[in-house]
Amino acid sequence: MTTQQRNTGIDDERPTVLDAEAADKFIEHLSMHDREIQRHRLAIYDRMRGACPVGRSVEHGGFYALSTYHDVYDAAHAPERFSSFPVTIPPFGNPVPMIPIEADPPGHANYRALVGQRFSPKRVEEMDAEIRSLVNELLDNIEGRREVDLAKEVAVQLPLSVILELFLGVPKQDRDKMYELAVRMLQPDPDDSDEQKHEKAGAAGMGLMTYFAELLMNLRENGHGEDLISDLDQAHVEGVKLTDEEILGFCLLLVPAGFDTTASAIGRMLQLFATNPQIRQAVKERIEDSQALDVAIEELIRYISPVPGLARTVTEPCEFAGQTLEQGDRLLLLWPSANRDPEEFDAPNEFVADRKPNRHVGFGSGIHRCLGAHVARKEIKVLLEEMFRRDIPEYRLHPEKPPVWHTGDTWGVKSLPVIFESWS
Repeated sequence: MTTQQRNTGIDDERPTVLDAEAADKFIEHLSMHDREIQRHRLAIYDRMRGACPVGRSVEHGGFYALSTYHDVYDAAHAPERFSSFPVTIPPFGNPVPMIPIEADPPGHANYRALVGQRFSPKRVEEMDAEIRSLVNELLDNIEGRREVDLAKEVAVQLPLSVILELFLGVPKQDRDKMYELAVRMLQPDPDDSDEQKHEKAGAAGMGLMTYFAELLMNLRENGHGEDLISDLDQAHVEGVKLTDEEILGFCLLLVPAGFDTTASAIGRMLQLFATNPQIRQAVKERIEDSQALDVAIEELIRYISPVPGLARTVTEPCEFAGQTLEQGDRLLLLWPSANRDPEEFDAPNEFVADRKPNRHVGFGSGIHRCLGAHVARKEIKVLLEEMFRRDIPEYRLHPEKPPVWHTGDTWGVKSLPVIFESWS
């Protein structure tokens, strides 16, 4: 079976029951591309934090996995010891590094500064009307229908439209092509070998690069626009223009990362509302209080944590978290495990809508903290505001069509068929 295999035991974001022997076996074979590990993820993380905070997996050539909040946070803040290239295990096989997420200091700061303003809270707030228009267009399309696939028709379409149309200037007719290429990079078939994953993801990355190389050439021939690619083509770093490879490296990150993480978060949030109506109600009660809603959204991100982990490569021999590491060793920072660490969060497996403080790492941490975090927050907030403003009725999972989850470098819902209660 493929990544679209039905996985029905992971819909409420609470730990499954797993004995120590089974958990230890999963830790030994830890992989973000394994369906059973995905299903039992929270129980596995519990076991790791208590018994082996630095786990060792034999998969994908072997790597260490960090599970506690303290260790994950410290590793994320030590780029001099832990390089971010490549950023996944196994590597994507992308033809050029993805910028800035796979760039290390000192160059990283210059790269991030080039695009940081575009993703700043002020600029994102200025996009409110455009994002709200996209949200309402999607909600118009589902209004009054009894059966809807909320993943395909809402969770994927919203962030995909935002990153392609509002940031990159990709024509609407090319949206499906961009989606397919990004999915092939981020959501490989877990039944494929590492070599097959590498080959397919590399081919998808090359497809994205080829598309944006042609788009870049067109901009140069016909005039730059207001899009981010035009900005990058006219930008300078210390007086020197970016190379084509650097510009395409940005594009290679912005398309898949710009939609898939947020799509995974939104899809899992919408599934959570179906399986846990009390969480839906807790969010709804805060919809008229902007600050309270912001706090609840932060808790949703902590609770869901759509990115299962990002990788680092040890740059020189060192001791870390009680483990002797050699140059070239690979680490996986388990953000969701850190976000469920009882040493950092009270009642970590409970959704607490007014949780404060909430130093979650759902958007990562350190110099590579998610560049699009403000965009993701805005998309989620506008979607919630418009859903409840319209009084979208409650819904339940379709009894004959369980949600379809994907594995890979994000963990999300590819298909979420639901049945709505009566529309008013």
